[in-house]
Order: sequence, then C-alpha cells, then structure tokens
Amino acid sequence: MSSISFHRRLNDMRDRALRDPSYRPVYAHALTVAHMDHRLIAADHPGWARIEAALAAVQSDDPEALNTLRRELARLRPAPRARAG
Repeated sequence: MSSISFHRRLNDMRDRALRDPSYRPVYAHALTVAHMDHRLIAADHPGWARIEAALAAVQSDDPEALNTLRRELARLRPAPRARAG
C-alpha cells in the first residue's frame, strides 16, 4: 500500500482532473466515495494532529489553547469565495 496520504492523493487527483478532462469521472468517483466514507477531510490530514494537541492543551488549562483550536479548525474549512461583480 502507498505511503501517500489520502489527502495528498485527492489533491493529486484534483490536479490531474484539471489538466486532463478525461480523468474527471475518476476524480468525481473518488470524491463520491470519500464523501460516503466521511473522509472528505482525510483522517490523516495534518490539521487533525494540531487539533488533538490543542485539545490536550485545553485539558491542561492552557489559556491559548482555544485560540489555537479555532485557528486549526478554520484552516480545515474552505476559504470563502469572492463574489463576482
């Protein structure tokens, strides 16, 4: 099995689909399967490790932990799109 993370594989597939329109059905299928498996944000995404560390800091009463947690969760959310017009 490949050591490339699920997150990186989806990104690579997206990039290939942008370059090669014939690959788009393959990418669409991968996204559908990822969505059905609740893996659109991959379990091995690096943000999860930072969130786990922030949660541990919350438990130890670190005053900056909630800010860290908010920042890491914001990184996982898609960036807002600019409105045209």
